[in-house]
Order: sequence, then C-alpha cells, then structure tokens
Amino acid sequence: MRETTITWPGGEHEFKLTIEHLRALQQHCNAGPGFVYTRLTTGAWMVDDIIQPIRLGLEGGGMDKREATELVAKYVEEAPLTRLILTAVTIIGNALYEPEEADEDILGELDGEMTPESRLSPMEKSDGASFTESEQGSDIIQEKSIN
Repeated sequence: MRETTITWPGGEHEFKLTIEHLRALQQHCNAGPGFVYTRLTTGAWMVDDIIQPIRLGLEGGGMDKREATELVAKYVEEAPLTRLILTAVTIIGNALYEPEEADEDILGELDGEMTPESRLSPMEKSDGASFTESEQGSDIIQEKSIN
C-alpha cells in the first residue's frame, strides 16, 4: 500500500488506504475493496463507492478524521460524483495493486475501456443524458512509494 499525492477539487493531498481503512471501506460500501474497484471502473458504482475511498484515503494519508469529513462534505458531496471516479479508483488501486499493475490497470480501464458514456448509469443512458470529456474535470495524480 502506497501513499499517493492527488490534486483533486479539494486541493493537493496525500491519500493512502491501510488494512484498517480497507475494512472500513468494506463496511461502508457493503462490499470488498476489489468489488468496489470493479463497480467504479465499470460504471456500476454506488455513491459511497466514490465518497468513502476519498474520505478514508485522506485519513490514511495523515489527515484528521474531522478535517477529512469536512473536506469530503465540501468538495465531494456537493459536486457531480462522476468527476471524482478517477480519484476513488486511484486510491483503491494503489492499495490493491503493485505500482506497475495499478498504473496499467487504471489507465487501461479508464482511458481505453471506460468512455464518458460508460460512466453513466443505465437510467442516464436511457433518457439521453450525456456529457463531454471537458465537463468531467480531471485529476492530476502523482505517486510516490513509501516503505
């Protein structure tokens, strides 16, 4: 499990999920981390699949629980959640995979297989709603390994 610096709507922060945080993620999402990761990368996500990895990742990166909760309330709960999928996937991927595997997996799934259309829920797809790449926003991800 490595710490990752991510620039996201809440600023630039360190994120890390330890075993303790992964167990909390399981409880909040009612699924194991691998299943949550799969839901995120296939567009079958639930709200807490995005919110909880970010909050828990901030805590694992060293942020106080109260501060992490406030930051998530301000920048996650008030924003379009699809803008934060890459952030959540990166946080979980760094906890589950070796650095090379996480990078390849995230890039392959999100750049190659996961188009903006595939990120829409079945309901959004059926009513003709769509969005462009520029409307999604972006995250800048820098990784650093820790021992």
